[in-house]
Amino acid sequence: MLSDKSVLHSQFGVLQRRLGMRSLHMSHVFLYGFRAKFIGGAAYDYNHPELNAVHDCLLFLARQGSETDFAAAINEIHKYGFAEVENLHGGLLRVEVLNTEQYKGFAGFYEEALREGSSLVFYPQS
Repeated sequence: MLSDKSVLHSQFGVLQRRLGMRSLHMSHVFLYGFRAKFIGGAAYDYNHPELNAVHDCLLFLARQGSETDFAAAINEIHKYGFAEVENLHGGLLRVEVLNTEQYKGFAGFYEEALREGSSLVFYPQS
């Protein structure tokens, strides 16, 4: 007899295959900081900044493996409608930092990245 947990895990795997989703079960979330210009044409529907505005941003990107992939980050940044990316830096996000007072506000972006594959934060123009 299968436990409830194994039945749910099995059903989730079937749902992932049906929806064409990659398996995020063992995904890591990487955090990339950068500065870029919003040029429009985003592949995602979100509350984006004004056209041609330059912003400092954070990209939360879920992916398999534990190696930083700047090419994948640039590709995802472009999907959010940003170009002219400068000062791209990043690495594996250590989940425990989300429990600290300073970073607990980012937990929702981390969860969104796990659920949707990525999440973007842009800061007001500086």
